[in-house]
Amino acid sequence: MYVSNDLQVGKAGEYLVCFDLIMKGFICYPSEQGLPYDLLLDTGEKLLKVQVKTTREPRTIPQRTNDYKSYLYQIRRMGKGGRKHYQEKEVDIFALVALDTRSVGYLKGSEAPMSLCLRCDEYKGSYGDEQWGKDYEEIIALKGKMTYQQIADKLGYSRAKVEKLCNPNYKPHKSKSLYFSDIERQADWFKTI
Repeated sequence: MYVSNDLQVGKAGEYLVCFDLIMKGFICYPSEQGLPYDLLLDTGEKLLKVQVKTTREPRTIPQRTNDYKSYLYQIRRMGKGGRKHYQEKEVDIFALVALDTRSVGYLKGSEAPMSLCLRCDEYKGSYGDEQWGKDYEEIIALKGKMTYQQIADKLGYSRAKVEKLCNPNYKPHKSKSLYFSDIERQADWFKTI
C-alpha cells in the first residue's frame, strides 16, 4: 500500500474513522481546519470531539532478543515533532488508525498517553514478555519431576533461565501491553463518554 505523503495519510485516516462511526449508527463529520480535533461525532445525546492519529503500517521495534512489529502513535499536537500536549477537554476521543489493515481503535481523551505502541494481533503470543510467561508455565509443570538440567535440555533453555524461573521469589511478569484489537470499540462504548 502506498499513500503519497503524511497529509494524505492523515486524511485517509479521518475518512476511515468517519466511515467506521457512521457504520456504528452515528452522525460524524469533519471539523474546520486549525482546531485541536479532526471530527465531530453526534451520538444522539451529545457532540464529541474526535482527534485522529493514523499510521501506514506497523514498525519494527528492536528488543533484546528479537525484533517485533507494533503500531506507533504520537498523540501530540502538531504532528510527529509536536511538543504540545492536548489540553483537558480539547479532545474527547482519540481514534487510532492502522491503514494497512484499515482498522480503527478508540481511546478516551483523558486516558491517552503522549505516545502509544500497540501490538499487532497477528503476532499475539510471540512477543518476548509473552514467551517468558509460556516458558514459566512449561518449566513449573516439570519442576519436581526432573532436575533443572533435564528441564533445560528438554525445553532447549539454559539452566540459568530454568533456575531463575523456579526461584520461589520469582514472579512472572504480567504484560500491560495492548493489542490493536483491545481498543476496537462497539457503539455502546461511545455512550459512556
